[in-house]
Amino acid sequence: MENATQEQAEQQAQDGQQTQEPGEAQEKDYKALYEEAVKESRKWEKRSKDNLAQLNDLKDSKGKPDPTIEERIAALEKENGDLKAASARAALVDSVAKATGLDRAIVATLSGADEDALTEQAEAIAAIAKPRGGAPSVPEAGIKQKPGKPSKKEILGIEDKKERMAAIAANIDLFK
Repeated sequence: MENATQEQAEQQAQDGQQTQEPGEAQEKDYKALYEEAVKESRKWEKRSKDNLAQLNDLKDSKGKPDPTIEERIAALEKENGDLKAASARAALVDSVAKATGLDRAIVATLSGADEDALTEQAEAIAAIAKPRGGAPSVPEAGIKQKPGKPSKKEILGIEDKKERMAAIAANIDLFK
């Protein structure tokens, strides 16, 4: 190996001597080398600035990143679970309302989580809202009861002319 490198060095020395003219020493043109290096540096500086501008444009235009597939699946599974829970709650409320005889809106406001707790709460409210047995309810004193629709004979039987005419006007369909 040493012989090969020595031979190459001798060959280069001979080539260098052949290109040199006698009496002139070969000098490197440092100014040209400097200008070439500056030119190359400017080229790469311009490229890096262009790349930075492109990167900033992409960042600005990107906005909010799209959620990953896993995040979307998790959100959909949560929504599906919420809908199933709401459907189960609605079915439970309907069954308890039917069993206790309460209005569905009243049963829906109760806080029972399972059927037993909800039924217990609904029965407690039903006991307060609908008393069992006892005397029939009596209308408040001083409130005039609304009678059913009078018949033609009853209207004609009214003695006062003004009242009879008002009753005929109110029930004109009986007199056609």
